[in-house]
Amino acid sequence: MSVPQGAKMTSIPGKRRFQFDCLHLPEPMHYGPLLLQQIGDLSCDANFVLSNHQQVCYEISYVVSGKGWFATDDHRFDLEQGDIYIGKPGEYHQGGSDPDEPFRYLYLGFHFNPSLPADHPFLDIKKRMDNKATPRCRDRLDIRTPFVNVLKEMCGTNRFSESMIQMYLEQILILTYRNFFSDWDAKYPGEGGENAAKRAVYAAIHYIDDRLLQIEDLKEISDAFGYSLSYLSHLFSRETGDCLRDYVVKKKWRKAVELMKTGEYSITEIAAIMRYDSIHTFSRAFRKAFGYSPTQYIREHLKPPSGAGAARSNNAVF
Repeated sequence: MSVPQGAKMTSIPGKRRFQFDCLHLPEPMHYGPLLLQQIGDLSCDANFVLSNHQQVCYEISYVVSGKGWFATDDHRFDLEQGDIYIGKPGEYHQGGSDPDEPFRYLYLGFHFNPSLPADHPFLDIKKRMDNKATPRCRDRLDIRTPFVNVLKEMCGTNRFSESMIQMYLEQILILTYRNFFSDWDAKYPGEGGENAAKRAVYAAIHYIDDRLLQIEDLKEISDAFGYSLSYLSHLFSRETGDCLRDYVVKKKWRKAVELMKTGEYSITEIAAIMRYDSIHTFSRAFRKAFGYSPTQYIREHLKPPSGAGAARSNNAVF
């Protein structure tokens, strides 16, 4: 079976600001122990209302940002960033967004494969979901990551995409189970709750290293881990001695110098890689950071590469 081609992006005017809806099919798609009915990402406008409807499948929702509410069989639950909400077939479900901080949430609709053997561990998860004491809990285990990853896989067909989709769907279900029904928590060996700040900073450093040239705003980093920017910046300064902004800036300039050292890129190309609008803007920022223009820095601090590389590196003088 191939990966579905039904992924689409829709911008819906009015109360539903934006929706990325990958599947909503009459027949669910088979992914091992799960049958996928629908998965997507919904950003709401203020006072968006999800009309009352009867659930046809199991559903897991994760609030990425903002606030809102869901109701199951007329029992209302207020939600905020980091909350998980689950529903089961037959329940009546409705919801709405906060007027001041409308929420964005990821959602997964699915069925358990009816052909699962009686001893399959996912049937215990099904039983727990059927008999849950509450449909809401806080995420402790980063359920957002497999949600985002499965949406990425659904956007296009690549080798192994189907296997990856099944793996991420199973991760979402297992993490939901652990968040709701288990005391299990992820910790590095020998680390306790007192080191939560170190883990947060460690994760932020890896995020920056992995996406250095794609980061446009520091808030993107804090949002990735569910922290406010001010709080993450405080943790970062306390643990590393560097403020978050300075760390990112230093890493970017270090990357620019590394590109210069290779001799493979002209200054114009490096400016583009570093996402500057023009070589002039890049050169002014470089001079402010180092006290030299890029070509002066190469001449004073880097061994000039021989041959064509040298000519390319010095194709502009500022």
